Amino acid sequence: MTDPASNENDGQPPLSKQDKRARVGATAAAIAIAAVVTSIVLGIGIAALLATAGGGTEEATEELAAPTPPATSAIAGTTTTPAPPVVPVVPPSASAPPTTTPPALGTAGQVNKEAKQAPPKVEVAAGECLSGFGEKEVTEAPCGSTESRYKVSAVGPAGTACPTDGDATHTIADTTLCLDIDWVVGSCVDVSGEQPQRADCGPGGVQVISILPDTNSVNACPSADSGFVYDQRRFVVCFADL
Repeated sequence: MTDPASNENDGQPPLSKQDKRARVGATAAAIAIAAVVTSIVLGIGIAALLATAGGGTEEATEELAAPTPPATSAIAGTTTTPAPPVVPVVPPSASAPPTTTPPALGTAGQVNKEAKQAPPKVEVAAGECLSGFGEKEVTEAPCGSTESRYKVSAVGPAGTACPTDGDATHTIADTTLCLDIDWVVGSCVDVSGEQPQRADCGPGGVQVISILPDTNSVNACPSADSGFVYDQRRFVVCFADL
């Protein structure tokens, strides 16, 4: 008995030429479809890459357009701010310069100057003598000298009540001086003027003979023609006319 020859299609009947052609066509179609799908996938990938690249370009453009932040030094901790833009300066319209007129000398300026000056201060004590006095000062002189005219009997603030039997009262600033004639035994005085004046002993004057305390009677003067009586303080100046 003879064995049949082995079939290359595993026992299947051999394909006809028409079947082979159909199989080849199906294979070619599958390959074409796979190629199309691959092309589509590649196209999508390329589009995604292009989109990504385009976004990066826009971000770079925005970064270039954005203002540069101030630079900060990490060491010193300081911030450097870029200089502001220079603004052109437009000169103002021409106008007359302001004028200042200084105060006239001797008027308001002088008044202010005098107002700032401290009031005069009188440094005179009771018992001292004066040769004269003015509105702002007094002139001292040794008692009993030819320049001496008045002896200070009391010193007080302005408005002080001086003795009623005093010869003169003078106030400077906030000080009041109570004054008596500087009587000196043996000296001669001219009392004819507004102020007593020490003078040479001669006609028209008086010579002091004595000064008697604790009395107000001119009769107490034994060898004098007359006398000046100081009733409140109780003393008498005895003198003789020349």
